Amino acid sequence: MKKWIFAALLLLGMREGVFCSDYKVVNLSTTKARPLALGGAFVSIEDDLASLDFNPAAFSTNTQAEKITFSVFFNPLGPVLIKENWKSISDLDVPIGWLVRGISLSLGKMHFGILWGEELLFDASRLNRDRFFDGSQYNHQRNSSFGFSLAFAPRVSVGMAGELFIREENNRKVLKLGYRYGVLLKPRKNLNVGLCFFDFPKPYQEDRMIVERLADETLNVGVSYSPWQPFTMAVDVRNVSDESKGARREPHMGVEIFPFRHLALRLGHYWEEGGKSKTLSFGLGLVDWNLLLPQDRRFSHATFGLNTTLLWERNKTEENRWFFLSCIVRI
Repeated sequence: MKKWIFAALLLLGMREGVFCSDYKVVNLSTTKARPLALGGAFVSIEDDLASLDFNPAAFSTNTQAEKITFSVFFNPLGPVLIKENWKSISDLDVPIGWLVRGISLSLGKMHFGILWGEELLFDASRLNRDRFFDGSQYNHQRNSSFGFSLAFAPRVSVGMAGELFIREENNRKVLKLGYRYGVLLKPRKNLNVGLCFFDFPKPYQEDRMIVERLADETLNVGVSYSPWQPFTMAVDVRNVSDESKGARREPHMGVEIFPFRHLALRLGHYWEEGGKSKTLSFGLGLVDWNLLLPQDRRFSHATFGLNTTLLWERNKTEENRWFFLSCIVRI
């Protein structure tokens, strides 16, 4: 199984250097590969589980407004993660979270979703992994989200999500709850405008500043435009509401292109406040790779997605490199 995984990544153009300790590797449980490949410009992008993390108003899993659907999102790497980290697992919800990434329920214009065990980026030293599937300290270094979106009209959606911060303090599990509130507007069929306000629990206000650049109690604005179907441009501005917070009016930009029907190429870029640091990202995505199989071998009720991202941060004193891998099967 592992040989197949690494072969697939190499076919996607990833060098051996990705798997060395020079890179911070995020691959245990994440949906952030696509958003961060776009430079974090994701507040106005419609998606499934990833939108729960950036703007719940853009969360959607069902394009047929009158149809009721229930979906489960599985991680096909889950059995490998459990096998490689069996001795370090102390909580039952950890292996469950590695196997099941989330669930969703669509009731016409309303969508409900749960995202389990998103891997934390704040403790970057933990992510300099010597082993590709090293799950040490993941038990108390993760967040889970739950939320909903409601389409008031074809061009207006609102959403709300709670984010459960799971940590360990003094050898005991600590749970803190944060919130986010979003709006998604569609002035035109190919134009989206998103707004999302983030409110993190007090002990962990800085936990999503690393790479994502999301500050506590701030409003973030995004615009995405598709001049033609296989091409999307997105721009976010972080923290337009509070000059005393981090990432003040920080621009994030991304481009997504589909050179082939199921293959996405993504580029992203952003400058940290004051131009102190610049970040460049590149990503590849296989969208519904079930459709790449012969007609008689496809899974009729399942879709498969694979997203990878390489991200470089550079400032005057250091350079950081990140690798993100997200692999999800939706049934």
